[in-house]
Amino acid sequence: MKKQRLLGSILAMTLALGLAACAGRGGTGTQADKPQESRPAAGEYKVAVLLPGSINDGGWSTTGYEAAKKAAETIGAEFSYTETKSPQDAVDALTDYGERGFTMVFCHSYDYQDACAKVAPDYPNTQFITSGGTIMTENVTPIYVKSEQASYMLGVLAAKMTKTKKVGLVGSEELSAITKTMKGFEQGVKDTDATVEVVITYLGTSTDVGKAREATLALVNNGCDIIFGNANAAAQGVFQAVDECKGQGVLGFGSYGHITQTYPNCFIADMISDYEPVFVEMAEKIKDGTFTPGAQYFADIFNGGANVFFNEKLPVPDEVMEVYNAALEGFRTDSITIDIGEY
Repeated sequence: MKKQRLLGSILAMTLALGLAACAGRGGTGTQADKPQESRPAAGEYKVAVLLPGSINDGGWSTTGYEAAKKAAETIGAEFSYTETKSPQDAVDALTDYGERGFTMVFCHSYDYQDACAKVAPDYPNTQFITSGGTIMTENVTPIYVKSEQASYMLGVLAAKMTKTKKVGLVGSEELSAITKTMKGFEQGVKDTDATVEVVITYLGTSTDVGKAREATLALVNNGCDIIFGNANAAAQGVFQAVDECKGQGVLGFGSYGHITQTYPNCFIADMISDYEPVFVEMAEKIKDGTFTPGAQYFADIFNGGANVFFNEKLPVPDEVMEVYNAALEGFRTDSITIDIGEY
């Protein structure tokens, strides 16, 4: 059995570049009303990204930052980022980027679409790209990565590997980007073994690490022996709690970052949504004039957008991988669909 499997091999080189960029990053977050800019590259293009958390959160915001930075580098553009803390922060930052003539702004959250709809009409020469969302105009375009496919596959693994027949999920808030992965995971469990109980907890916060840790410990005390966390910066509390409980046989699945590398003794695999290929593609299309605004762009489990990264130190049994691969084929043949509501 192969020790490590990384889906999306079509874009392996792109992923490698993205990881290299991540390994070399530094710096700290910025205030929402004062974007932090790198030294401008030669050329007329300007690329920015709005993030709902810190570029150092090791998950959602980190991947968005790295993807946008790579897109800017690819087309030789000036690059800027802003970490926001409120809806008004997003409006202010988008207005600032519009005033300064930025070519494109990646808005790395479903929640940014309302701010984009408000600001974009005033800046028709700036393309606003949202990570998720349904608003589509001449300069507002959503990207959709089918991360629920990857979380479904984690659910398949969980259903086959739980010993207590009870698994726990911890989400930050009931937002589309989070709930779709929870629904995917739960369906993956139930499609594989309907007798396994799935307990879902939403924290109501994306930053409270302590609350996430306590919620995870409560799930373990309630009999859950496998935990999946998708809670933005707060997810660090989930990961820490799983590590604390590994002596009790508790195992975990990570989200967006390589949690398996940080906690190799208790995390089986990671769900990784890779926005870099589609961010780079959109930047290149804008530069060469072939970009089509106002249409959803998709990335999935087969073209490198949604990936499952396995921990080679905790190999999955062959008989479990047989079930996993059968489920993967179900996506390939469209015999598996996940009801997540609107994109």
